[in-house]
Amino acid sequence: MYNLGRYGSKYRKGAKFEWELKRMLEKEGFAVIRSAGSHGVDLIAGKKGDIYAFECKSTSRESFYISKENILKLLLFSETFGAKPYIAVKIKEKILFIDPYLLKVEGKSYLVDYYKISPIALSFNELIEKR
Repeated sequence: MYNLGRYGSKYRKGAKFEWELKRMLEKEGFAVIRSAGSHGVDLIAGKKGDIYAFECKSTSRESFYISKENILKLLLFSETFGAKPYIAVKIKEKILFIDPYLLKVEGKSYLVDYYKISPIALSFNELIEKR
């Protein structure tokens, strides 16, 4: 498939999720571009005037932190590009989409806790239907 062997397991897990989400969106008729590296935006997807920018994260834990810098990059890019920003999270084997404006700052980062985000997050189907 994709040769990610020279990168660490954390990078491989994240890249694998990015490719998985890219394929899911393309299957639904979206044009998708993957931005490799840490630019604050991992995927840009569009379909008939609806544009989304995704920062993708994958974890086996119930919670993790995202830096303020990463969220700011996502928000600034989305505003400039005219995209709707989402943090796409694969957590506890579920894929959820979080509006970054709904996250709360915990010190120098944003806390993404499965039990706190589940009520405010969208599933893939909800995201697609929201268009």
